Amino acid sequence: MKHRNPILILLAALFLMMSACAAPPPPAAAKPEPTASSAPEPEQSPEPVSSHKSPTELTDAMSAFPEISAERTAAMSSWGEYGFGIVDGDTYYGRFFLKGDSAPMLFSLELKSGNRNVSLESHRILDSEHSPKYLIKQGNTLYYVMLDRETGGSCGIATVGTDGSGRKVLYEGVCDSLSAAGGRLFFTDVEGRPVSINEKGGDLRILTDRKVFYLFAADEDWLIFQDDRDKESLHLFRISDGVDIRLTGGPAFSPVIRGTSLFFSVPDKENSPVFRLARIDLRSYGERYDEEEQCFVPVFDVQLGDRTFGGEFYIFGDTICAMNGTAPTAIENWKDLEDNAFLGYSRAVRFISDRWAVEELFGKDGGITALMFHDRSGGHADIIPWLN
Repeated sequence: MKHRNPILILLAALFLMMSACAAPPPPAAAKPEPTASSAPEPEQSPEPVSSHKSPTELTDAMSAFPEISAERTAAMSSWGEYGFGIVDGDTYYGRFFLKGDSAPMLFSLELKSGNRNVSLESHRILDSEHSPKYLIKQGNTLYYVMLDRETGGSCGIATVGTDGSGRKVLYEGVCDSLSAAGGRLFFTDVEGRPVSINEKGGDLRILTDRKVFYLFAADEDWLIFQDDRDKESLHLFRISDGVDIRLTGGPAFSPVIRGTSLFFSVPDKENSPVFRLARIDLRSYGERYDEEEQCFVPVFDVQLGDRTFGGEFYIFGDTICAMNGTAPTAIENWKDLEDNAFLGYSRAVRFISDRWAVEELFGKDGGITALMFHDRSGGHADIIPWLN
């Protein structure tokens, strides 16, 4: 039988003793429980609520819309009726004819009233090459869209002194809906985009790439227009930041703002040739959540007139009147505005001042046969014959 080596036995014993005294290995670390900060849930869009109180971008902008002055309202009424002429004091500036001509020119006519009639004291040709549209008077200067006398189409924007001096073309090309504010001229270009230039014809700015209609500058920063892509609705647009506020939910025409009230025409029925006067208060609106815009937007209450009319109207001072020359209605009775213009125009009030009203008289073919000038203060009226 073999004997064990005592040295090997001793080394083995020492090894077993050291193994028994060594620290046991640490247990596997436990996996921490998830917390809200380390495992966030996806953010949820807030549910729209009717009690929303903090101002949104659009409603905040709407509250800053300026109150429109009576002078600006009168300018907007003239613009809404195409601005073919204006009366300032006892002087008419606008389109008129020479005898035998088939197309009008830009004239100034000095009017005189007395002895139950209106007479013409003197006249001056201001532009023999064009007929005016969207005529604007600022001091002793006139601005207007030039209409080609042969085709009737627009061909640019011009300026001329009230004495006929300093005529200058400021813009060349098809354009429409000229208005002025803050030292700039606003209009639509050949593509229907809102643009502006300074009063010398420079610094052309494209304000938005949209095609719009009924463009008018309420002031130097706010535009109103109709957007056909948006069901022919009316919009307010702020130039400085591009804020766009939809005012109506459907077709609306011939907007005129008085103070904080917007008046406009709406079809009595779909595709109807007759209209009702409508009104919204630009200072009074609710809010709804727009899913597409992902924000709250203002909602306006549209009030409708009780009667139908031809669709075009003007506001001067505290009165409102349909374009066919019916008696002016007090502004607080605007719901009663009516006329029979939709039965066929025989005349149209185009221009108005605190003293003078001017009517265009139409022939059976729809062409203008004469202009009638009314002295509202004395009740006088006379047809001014074509100039020789």
